[in-house]
Amino acid sequence: MIRSEAVEQLATLLSYVLVILALAISASITLKEMIRLYRAQAMTLTVVVLLASVLPDPPEYAVMLLAVLPAALAVYVPPLLAQASLAPEMAPEPAFGRSDRRRLRTRLAAWWRDLRGASADAELSLLQNGLSRLSGGVSAGVDLVLIATAVLVAARLLRGVEAGEDAAGDVVMSLAVAIALLLQGLFTMINKHDIVAQIIGLLVMEHGLFLAAVRVSPPALASLFMLSLFFYVAVTLTILLWILPEIHRVSASIQVSDNRLLRG
Repeated sequence: MIRSEAVEQLATLLSYVLVILALAISASITLKEMIRLYRAQAMTLTVVVLLASVLPDPPEYAVMLLAVLPAALAVYVPPLLAQASLAPEMAPEPAFGRSDRRRLRTRLAAWWRDLRGASADAELSLLQNGLSRLSGGVSAGVDLVLIATAVLVAARLLRGVEAGEDAAGDVVMSLAVAIALLLQGLFTMINKHDIVAQIIGLLVMEHGLFLAAVRVSPPALASLFMLSLFFYVAVTLTILLWILPEIHRVSASIQVSDNRLLRG
């Protein structure tokens, strides 16, 4: 019992860390800092999922396996974001678009090598982009209002839920954190000037959905939520791998204002 309570408290504490990291992402003024904080958030979410999987008795091994998803995002998404910020002439040729017939393993190794090299080449671009429409202090203030709103909404939604006082409190706070991440991610998408930073906001929203699936949803529906999240992640990766590089190639910019002429 003591062990279970300790794990629950640690999972709740790390959930709060997710919100703090989202606030820092929103207030950051460079893509480099945003990507670094996103990686830390994805790794923290991985630990939360692992802790959530060992809370039930017996442990839910299917949920434990799902920790692979945020862990993979922590590894692969940051270099993809860096590559997306590169000027078209500096971006590596997609490994999966080449016409040669190399073995899949060799092609994957070449793709990962090119991706890591692109991260180093993107250093200047990562420092030049990531600016917000609002100042860092104002952005942080808006985030705090959104967090307070999430707590009020979660308490309102779960009012009258039949559960023990401690259990109800845990559910309210987990739902509040999930809603806060959704709102913070949406605000980041609205507040940032460039497309890559806006995608990071989208990924923060995805973390909120993932947390809700693991910590709030009934066990019977958790698998359905997770399946939906896999499709959500697939759409995000499609944007990163194909759509965004094509937009960047056409407009030679990742700034939203420079891509307005492409509408229609």
